[in-house]
Amino acid sequence: KRPKLSAMDDGVQVEGVMFRFSATKTNLVAFVTLNKDRKVCKNALILIPGLTEGFMSMAYTKRLSEEVLAIDYSLVQINLSSSFNQFGFSSLERDCLELTELLRALKERFAFTRVAILGHSTGAQDTVYYLRYGELASTVDAVILQSAVSDRDSLVTEHYTPSMVEEAAALKAAGNESKILSQFYAGAPITASRFLSLVGRLTPDDMFSVDLDDTELVPILGRVRVPILLCFSSGDEFVPDKDAQRRFADRMASVLTRHSPCTVQVEYFEGNHGLSEAKFYAPFVTSVVTFLSQVVS
Repeated sequence: KRPKLSAMDDGVQVEGVMFRFSATKTNLVAFVTLNKDRKVCKNALILIPGLTEGFMSMAYTKRLSEEVLAIDYSLVQINLSSSFNQFGFSSLERDCLELTELLRALKERFAFTRVAILGHSTGAQDTVYYLRYGELASTVDAVILQSAVSDRDSLVTEHYTPSMVEEAAALKAAGNESKILSQFYAGAPITASRFLSLVGRLTPDDMFSVDLDDTELVPILGRVRVPILLCFSSGDEFVPDKDAQRRFADRMASVLTRHSPCTVQVEYFEGNHGLSEAKFYAPFVTSVVTFLSQVVS
């Protein structure tokens, strides 16, 4: 069930230029939107969606692209090795290496003045992981996390999780953690190692679980030393305990405030995980534009 692609009208489109950003991997491509003069903007906003998602998956893609163009930001959509249903064969570490290739290519091709990253769901994990370990993390000027919630918190409520954990743990114990599990997750094949990372405590993917205390959050979030916008939805369907999530969001913001020069937190009342309706994503896009134009200027 986790997660569904955000609903988009088949007629929605954005215009731009697509290019390969890796010299060795043909599947790594990026799409950069152009302004009315058919040129790239001065700055870039990289959009990293979540599990099962990729190009044009987010309902707010077109609206976001149009509105950030108005403040001289080109939206950059990317296809990573983990995009769409490929996530089960990948890892945050691999995403991190590929994001370095992207950032290097963007600098060489377009010489953007500022680069911000918007991570949705598991894309938020990619974003935080990159600031911790990415080779070019110092070139990222700001980050936005939308629906940065826990896979583990969601998975513990699912009836299939115990059997998948048992199988994955057995494969890992036998030295076969790269093997594919017999059951799919979110409609896609997944290796034992990736599933254990999503469901385990304090694994690479476990950054936003509500039971993490401040001493555990500091190593995870302490490298976020750029302005950050945190966007949560009160109606997120992948959050089992909404009250606990709200308290966690406040603690997360408190930890970030110690390291980030500016931490902004926004909650969208009754918004769902992907902000798939205009009444939810319109204020989100406004928050992003305000953040980029006022805080990151």
